[in-house]
Amino acid sequence: MLTCDQRSRVINTLHSLSMLNFSSVLTHTSQSEFFVMSAIENIERMNCKNYSGIANIAESLHVSSPAISRTITSLENRGYAERYIDKENRRSTGVRLTESGKKIYEQERTSINEFVERVTQRMGEDKINSLISLSDELLDNITKELG
Repeated sequence: MLTCDQRSRVINTLHSLSMLNFSSVLTHTSQSEFFVMSAIENIERMNCKNYSGIANIAESLHVSSPAISRTITSLENRGYAERYIDKENRRSTGVRLTESGKKIYEQERTSINEFVERVTQRMGEDKINSLISLSDELLDNITKELG
């Protein structure tokens, strides 16, 4: 059984992690724009075609479709993404990054990767591997408990 102090530390740590904002590392996009761009790229790569629907993006990020739609609108306004009608299913709207969006995403991804590398070097590979393993286990148990 955890002590009161341990419970508080778990709650505070989870809250602090959820509040992390990588926007200071990003120079051209907000954190939410970066994660949507990343989801678009990942979904396209997994499907081996240029199609990423809003629902697929929302599901992969565990965010509501309206929030994703607003972020995509922001990306469209900046010339980083575009919506299009799926030729195979005219009722489906896809989203893809423009060439400009792909370049910006790669720059932002490099910045994030360099940041993560600096942070993880301070901790060491063994601690990072333990952190990843324990985080996965914790997330799995939280997900089961929330049901």
